[in-house]
Amino acid sequence: MDNAIKSKNKGSSLILGIIFTAAGALTFFQWGLPPLKYARKSIDWPSVSGTVTKSDIVTRIKDGKTTYIPEVIYTYSVNNTTYTSAKIIVGNPHYDSNIGPVRQTIQKYPVGETVQAYYDPEIPASATLIRGIQNSDYVLAGITGLFMVIGLFLLVDGSRKKLRKESDLSRNEI
Repeated sequence: MDNAIKSKNKGSSLILGIIFTAAGALTFFQWGLPPLKYARKSIDWPSVSGTVTKSDIVTRIKDGKTTYIPEVIYTYSVNNTTYTSAKIIVGNPHYDSNIGPVRQTIQKYPVGETVQAYYDPEIPASATLIRGIQNSDYVLAGITGLFMVIGLFLLVDGSRKKLRKESDLSRNEI
């Protein structure tokens, strides 16, 4: 019975490896990598002058935890078309449990302030105040990539155990 359990456990790391590698690769290439690529492309986006029309702090309370989000809305024009955006950075909005950094962001972009809006030349309705890759973009890619790395580790470990088992069986047959 011990050998049956050990045999089952050896196969389970191989199966888990396949599942984690596939799921990790899917999430990394679907959700982790595209934001990094898009943020990197934003470095070359053209800019136009815009005007801040709203600058406020959004407070959210969920499960007894308070988070603060800077809300900066601005307008800008490209080819005689006026657009409105609330993007400060290219990636996901910055949430913080500390109001200090959020307050600093709001102070940097007061209502009426003229700002440089960097817009995607392929989609002029997509604009941001800060171009390029931010630390939060790396965090998302890292978390999704971690599943793939764990899966590869389990896959190698399971394959190694399976080869060892086959080697042991062939020695016993001799």
